[in-house]
Amino acid sequence: MQFKTIIYETADRVATLSLNRPDSLNAFDEGMKKDLLKALSMASSDEKIRVVVFTGRGRAFCAGADLNRFKDDYEYFERTGEPPGFYDISLPRIFTSFPKLLIAAVNGPAVGVGMTMALACDIRLASKRASFSCPFTRVGLTPEFGSSYYLPRLVGYARAVEWVLTGRTVKAQEAHSTGLINHLVAPEALLDEAVKMAKEIAAMPEQAIDAARDLLRQALSSSLDETLEREMKVLHGLMTSRGHYVAVCRLLDQMKGKR
Repeated sequence: MQFKTIIYETADRVATLSLNRPDSLNAFDEGMKKDLLKALSMASSDEKIRVVVFTGRGRAFCAGADLNRFKDDYEYFERTGEPPGFYDISLPRIFTSFPKLLIAAVNGPAVGVGMTMALACDIRLASKRASFSCPFTRVGLTPEFGSSYYLPRLVGYARAVEWVLTGRTVKAQEAHSTGLINHLVAPEALLDEAVKMAKEIAAMPEQAIDAARDLLRQALSSSLDETLEREMKVLHGLMTSRGHYVAVCRLLDQMKGKR
C-alpha cells in the first residue's frame, strides 16, 4: 500500500514507519493521521510483524500540528457553531491498544503531538540532536494523546507539570537523564540501533514478549494484589507453551557449549 505522508518498510519481522513530510518538519496533519491509522492497522494484522519502529525523515521527528489548522478550525466554529474535527481519539486508541511492541527512534525535534506520540510508544531511543516540548498551554490548549497519563509516570509529577505549563524545550541529554528516553544515540546510528533492538526482541518467543508487555502496561493502573494474580495466571499459561520449552532447551544447549 502506498502512503502520501509516511514510508512503511518491513524486514526480519520488523516494520519501520517513517513520517515523511521533511519539508514541513513532519508536521502532523489530517493526511498523516489517516496514513498512520492505515499503517498501524496493517502492522497489527500482519502475523509476520512483531515490532514496529517509529521515526521521522529529515531534520525532525515531528514538529507538531499545523497552527493554521487550529486557526481555521476556530474560525469555522465561530461561523457555524460546529466543534473542530481535527483531533479525535482514534489514533491515540490504536497506539494504546496496539498488540505489538512500539519503539520510537526520535531523530530530531518532537513537538506537541510529536512528543506525545513518542510517549505512547513502549521504548524510546533518541538522537543527540533530538529535543522535546509540549507547548500546548502556549496556544491555549491542554495535553493530548495520553500524555497527561504517561509523562508524570516517566519523569515524575513535578517535572511533568513544569514542562507542560512552561512549554519549554527539553534537550536530549535532559530527556535521557530524567527517564523520558531509554537510550541516547549518535545521530548516524539511531535508526540502526532501534532496528537492532527491534530484531532482537522480535526473535524472542512471541507469546512471552506479548504477555510480558501486556503485564507491564496493565500494572500501571492495577493494584499489587491484582498484578500478582495476573502474573501467576500468565506465567502458568506460558509454562505449558512450546515456545517456552524450545527457548529453555536452546539456552541449556548454549550453556553446555560454554563449559
